[in-house]
Amino acid sequence: MATGKSVIRFIHEGKAAYPDVKAFMEYFGGTYEVLECSPSEAAAAPDLDRTVCWYMMGFYPKKLPCALTIHDYRSLSVGRGRKLKDKVKKLLNADPDLRFFQNDAIRTALGFKEDSRTYYLPMGVPSQFIDQRGLRAEPGTDFIYIGSMLGERKCELMLDSFLKRFGVAKTFDLYGPPNPELEARYAGKDNIRFNGLIPQERLPAILKAARVGVCYFPMHYPHVLQTPTKLLEYGALGMRILANDHPQSRITSQQYDIHCQWGDTTDMFAGVPDNLDWPDNATTDAAPMAWPAVIRDSGVEEAIRQALQQR
Repeated sequence: MATGKSVIRFIHEGKAAYPDVKAFMEYFGGTYEVLECSPSEAAAAPDLDRTVCWYMMGFYPKKLPCALTIHDYRSLSVGRGRKLKDKVKKLLNADPDLRFFQNDAIRTALGFKEDSRTYYLPMGVPSQFIDQRGLRAEPGTDFIYIGSMLGERKCELMLDSFLKRFGVAKTFDLYGPPNPELEARYAGKDNIRFNGLIPQERLPAILKAARVGVCYFPMHYPHVLQTPTKLLEYGALGMRILANDHPQSRITSQQYDIHCQWGDTTDMFAGVPDNLDWPDNATTDAAPMAWPAVIRDSGVEEAIRQALQQR
């Protein structure tokens, strides 16, 4: 790494999945050396004087002697004591040079004031979803859901509504980390199929084989403040979408002109027509959803460049 380029180290504890980091590394890789590492690896780096330390935020109370420090709040804490965890992050983390937030709702929830260091870096979609929007696939299922099925997500609200509306008349495929309790609840329902995890590169083809993409996102904290990435992915692929009436989904659909059939979170399938014929997103312009466009439009690239110039 003796190129003389500035370095961006994307730093996290590895406790959560950060597909965004891959997109950031691809985008900035032409201008900077880019690395993904742990906090201890960053602290031991020999070239901190030319390093941008870009933290995917957790608890980092010590500021390293690097060229630039960025705190990136992609999401809020989950689990027990989550609000206390977020308060600790605000009060005890080191003071950064720049702060990035997924959206304004997350900034507000964390209690940070909007100032000259504040930038918004929303979610985007990988290019493969846009590149494969014209893919033709034989229908394999009526409805598809991709994502977490942890108990706190309350996916039973979605599945109970589906059964109430369609019984055995339609099929519903779900992909994501297994939840034995949820699978046991719907054992014997042959038209509800749990398929487990699949590699992201296979997602577009699997999604295009479904008649409707289901975007169900919980209405409780912290999920009510976060942007569902699946809404963007379904829209980028041109799919027909059923979404629960989630505030960030509404904002995202308006921002990118993504068409959806909306349903109440407690019974989201109630108003779904039998022939599943509401407008899809085949004519929606997907280019603004792509990660390069999202990053470019956010202003963070120029913010980093200017901050480094002032050092």
